Amino acid sequence: MGNKLLPVPPYEGTEPYIYFAFAEADRARVWRLMRPLLRRGCRIWYCLGAAGSAEALLHRQERAAGAALTLLYLSDAACEDRDTKGFVLVNQKYHRPILCLDPDESDRRLSMNLREDVPHLPIHRYAGDAARENAIIHAEGFSQEMLGEPVRVGGNWLGRLAVLFCVLALLLGGVAFVGVTRLHWFQPEIADAVSFRDPVIEEAAREAALGAPLTEESLAAIRRLRLSAAPESWDDLALLPALEALELPQQALLDGVETPEGYRIELSGGEGG
Repeated sequence: MGNKLLPVPPYEGTEPYIYFAFAEADRARVWRLMRPLLRRGCRIWYCLGAAGSAEALLHRQERAAGAALTLLYLSDAACEDRDTKGFVLVNQKYHRPILCLDPDESDRRLSMNLREDVPHLPIHRYAGDAARENAIIHAEGFSQEMLGEPVRVGGNWLGRLAVLFCVLALLLGGVAFVGVTRLHWFQPEIADAVSFRDPVIEEAAREAALGAPLTEESLAAIRRLRLSAAPESWDDLALLPALEALELPQQALLDGVETPEGYRIELSGGEGG
């Protein structure tokens, strides 16, 4: 994952904003929580990956400290993430508002060295984006001052892709007499292509993207993957921030394959079927 941003960059303005604290391992799950808040108009700042320099680290510390509220996705990974833990504990020290989002029945506030009186919200008990969004917005510490203009998140890449295909079709039709060997001259170079490590997940992503280049923008629109087999690792699912459901061959579960948490699991008839 490196230090790539989510589909919406962090807020860098001066109006009241939220610091969404989370570990990189939880990136995909956090995006599903962040997306409806952004659509609602929440100003959200976050950081991913190593700071890279003392200046960048100072900037992160200032942005984390300047937030009107810290939303903490309190998973095991967050408890083990040194930077996330450091920023959150400094905010606790200076009595800045913190709201913990618990992804399961475990209360990890003590594991994070947080006080027991820090509010926590069991988001796993709320079904659907709207219910989780309303629970967060009406929780202790949230303020309407954190709301600005709604942010457009996803949903418009298909239209742009259709226009691109129409333009390419016209170009290719106009130069058909040149021959197939020269058509590559008209294909744009995809400089921001995303690299997958697992071929099974990559194959499923290409199928779900309907022929679109595998960029962060196109992957952000994929909600369901149909896998032909069980992958060697589930790590690449973090590249699909909007993913909600996985279709797996029934035989994979019979073979004892462990499935990732946070996704709806569907079964197909057999290997490849």
